[in-house]
Amino acid sequence: MNDKTLNYGEFDILRGFGIWIVLLAHNIFYQISSFNSPGFELAFTFMRFFGVAMPIFFFVAAYSSVRVSLRNPYYFLTSRFKFVGIPYLIWSTFYILMQYLLRNSVNLGIKPSFLDILGYYILGSSISEYYFIFVLMIFYIVTPLLVRIDLEVLQKLSIVSFVLMMISSSVYYIPNYFGKHLMSTFWACRDPFMWFFFYLLGIQMFYIVKDKGPFWRKPLDKKYIFLSIIFYGLSLLEFYFMPDKYADGLSIMSPIVLTFSIFFIPLLLRFSYLISNELPYLAKIFGKFGRHTLGIYLANGFVEGLILGLGMIFYPPFKNTSSLGINLLMFVVALLISYIMVTAVWKINKRIYALIF
Repeated sequence: MNDKTLNYGEFDILRGFGIWIVLLAHNIFYQISSFNSPGFELAFTFMRFFGVAMPIFFFVAAYSSVRVSLRNPYYFLTSRFKFVGIPYLIWSTFYILMQYLLRNSVNLGIKPSFLDILGYYILGSSISEYYFIFVLMIFYIVTPLLVRIDLEVLQKLSIVSFVLMMISSSVYYIPNYFGKHLMSTFWACRDPFMWFFFYLLGIQMFYIVKDKGPFWRKPLDKKYIFLSIIFYGLSLLEFYFMPDKYADGLSIMSPIVLTFSIFFIPLLLRFSYLISNELPYLAKIFGKFGRHTLGIYLANGFVEGLILGLGMIFYPPFKNTSSLGINLLMFVVALLISYIMVTAVWKINKRIYALIF
């Protein structure tokens, strides 16, 4: 596969947009409490968009899985382990070793037990963002069954899934208003019910497109735009009144943000289509990131850690303070280094790329 000969479609662009959001979210909130007021408010306003990143990835993963799973369930499961599971195991091992070495280097004397290491692999906890891989592998296992369910039954299952998502999100999110933590962030983000609706949405979308074509290539019903705006505004109000605004996970797992994502995904598909037709250069940029999303996602923890580490070495106050401008610069640098690293491996050796990215 040669990037120069590829056309980048809506789903490549959508994935590329998603990985940009992920890297931005991982960088923009570093030491946010030290921001000046305008920077603080700007980051606060945009952070509600970040909640759509995980729904995008689950949605696209499901959409792209249906055809292969229908054709050959065994090949689907083995190929998912090969293309996702093996790189995940390799990178998890890397991060586990790095944690061990860094702990020893600062004489903390903390050594993970066998059960700790087993948990790192099974639960995707070697690095915080790998919870996505853990949940995705669960969904992959049940995909051969899901794709054979009648569409009407699948729609009913989606209603049940939406209710369960709202319950899970509410149990996690709402008690935080009162200083209670009924569900930890660790388990909330690994709760399959939190994300299963978007995976089902991707499967349904495949059948809708197969029957009626890609509806987002025509002007969307105004209700999508209206409801997206309404739920985005509500999400800002929801977050504004949250006492502990910047606790991990609160920005992406609230009931209103998850509902906002449902209406925002069709809009993003529409934008992706318009970009692919009207702005080919921008489509190419997002499309290239979309083709290498998994590799960038797996490696970005290493890149961000490297940037933060060097920043603290050369500018010690960076340990405790930052600004919106500096964090945006970190995002750009992390984005470029991640992309260059992953695509360089692609160009040098396709087999190594397939193994680790």
